[in-house]
Amino acid sequence: MVVLTLRRMLLLSQLPFWVLMVAAFSLLSITLHERVVATNRATHVREELAQVAGIMQHVVDMETGLRGFVIAGNPVFLEPYTAARAALPGEFALLQLTLRQQVNPREAVAPLAHLNRVEALVGRWQTTVAEPEIAARARGLSEAAAFVKQQTGKRLLDSIRAEVEAYQQARQQQLQRAETAAAAKLRSLQLSLYGVAALTILGSVAASLVGASLLRRSLGAVTDAAERLTAGETVTLAERRASPAEIQTLSRAFNHMSGRLAQARRQADEHARELAARNVWMRTLGELSDWLQAARSLEEAAGILERALPALLPGTQGTLHHHNASRNLLLAVVSWGGAEARPSSPGDCWALRRGEARQDAGVLAPPCLHGPQQRYLCLPLFSHGETLGTLRLQAQGGEALSEATRAAAEDVAQQVALALAGLRLLDRLQQQAIRDPLTGLFNRRHLEEQLEQRVLAAEAAGQPLSLVALDVDHFKRLNDSFGHEAGDMVLVRMGAALRDLSPAPALAARPGGEEFSILLPDQPLPAALELAERLRSEVAGWTLEFAGMPLGPVSVSIGVAGLGSGIATGQALTRAADDALYQAKRTGRNRVVPSDAGSPARISSLPS
Repeated sequence: MVVLTLRRMLLLSQLPFWVLMVAAFSLLSITLHERVVATNRATHVREELAQVAGIMQHVVDMETGLRGFVIAGNPVFLEPYTAARAALPGEFALLQLTLRQQVNPREAVAPLAHLNRVEALVGRWQTTVAEPEIAARARGLSEAAAFVKQQTGKRLLDSIRAEVEAYQQARQQQLQRAETAAAAKLRSLQLSLYGVAALTILGSVAASLVGASLLRRSLGAVTDAAERLTAGETVTLAERRASPAEIQTLSRAFNHMSGRLAQARRQADEHARELAARNVWMRTLGELSDWLQAARSLEEAAGILERALPALLPGTQGTLHHHNASRNLLLAVVSWGGAEARPSSPGDCWALRRGEARQDAGVLAPPCLHGPQQRYLCLPLFSHGETLGTLRLQAQGGEALSEATRAAAEDVAQQVALALAGLRLLDRLQQQAIRDPLTGLFNRRHLEEQLEQRVLAAEAAGQPLSLVALDVDHFKRLNDSFGHEAGDMVLVRMGAALRDLSPAPALAARPGGEEFSILLPDQPLPAALELAERLRSEVAGWTLEFAGMPLGPVSVSIGVAGLGSGIATGQALTRAADDALYQAKRTGRNRVVPSDAGSPARISSLPS
């Protein structure tokens, strides 16, 4: 009878644990299922984004083929256009079908709207730009060029890119929301499992105590030993006594010790987690410092900070600003957490005015002139007495920033300030090393380095490369007549003309004195000659004055050379362009001469 009663007691004591285990497994199964669903949705979204990228690639192929046909007039260039045009309807139909089948109808409204607008814009581009330009090119290059100059196609393609970016952003936001919800459910499951584990432990202790009290009703000696142990005795002797009250005292003493031990363990674990998190944060900050020291430009540093700031300042959103070259504007370097990145005036920042961190407008502080009005932190960035910019952040959701986050932000601001100062110094040194101080053009050293690199690249890719060499006519006479300041003014004006007329990615340089050069990658000799003629014509039309005195006519002699037969190195290309320049000087100046003086593509003009 006693065995049966004990068996029932043990079975009943285990029943709650079985229920808790079933509940825990149920929660785990549900959360894992939702996680799988979220993963599948993420996969579908990535497939959709890949399809959108394919559609955009078809649009680029159509535009590239059209431009090639307009420029060259060869129908072969229309093959990418024709293939992309044939493939686009199927791509649009497939993506629309995918959206309707795999996306929640409410979530599919915005992406379908963007997709329909993209399809409409592509059709409009075909009917209003592509087909008219093809027909116009068939009639002649000048008529097609007139169509291109209207820039209708550019505006439509910009609209298509904007719609595609809006579609991608909408789907990325939906994907982020789904993954956030799945992560929240996973955290909820973890908390539930922790609760189940805690209940299991507490229930086990309680069941053990109850079972022990039913098995043995006389534990006075154990009670006395427990009390002596609690008082600090190391050796205890238990005497046999029988009293229900003493059993209750034993339970209370044991629970008290167990509770204190559990509390101490929890505190130790929490401190260990905080220390581990701090160590990880410090390592990340050290890695950020190493990466920023390896950066060679502000753009590279912005890419590093874009990844590092959300990790170093979790749960925040903000913007890093820096001074522009004129120091009259704060430009956004990087933003994170959905913060709006917009330029602002340094005079609008109270933190820069006061030269100290500003947070949460106080009683006497006036409202912030830009950005959020409260619950924010704005840190000015200083290095070696120079103001570099600001680091502005606030907690996501509008909550107040914690002290730990504020302290972390100050450490991050110091590292960022040092990095920005180093990058600015590096940029100034690089510019001084490769720029001509008078005209702002590249100097001879940079030109020679780029020439060798571009020659190798052009030969490897089979692309053309041209070099324009020009010299201001009678420059010494101008200096002798009007002074060196007048000559410098002409050189500065010449540098500005080269920058304005040189197409990207051309490199305009001043090798020295009154000599200038333009390196034209991907430009054949005829195109370089046309550019040189435009430059010569513009200079010939100048009417310059210095100190109220007219300087008289200014002209340039220009020599043009391109890679080709007999010209296969940078030195040979430079020599050929210089020889052509000297030929232009010898034959009367104010003219353009190609490296092959007998070439039918030669462009020249009579001296003015």
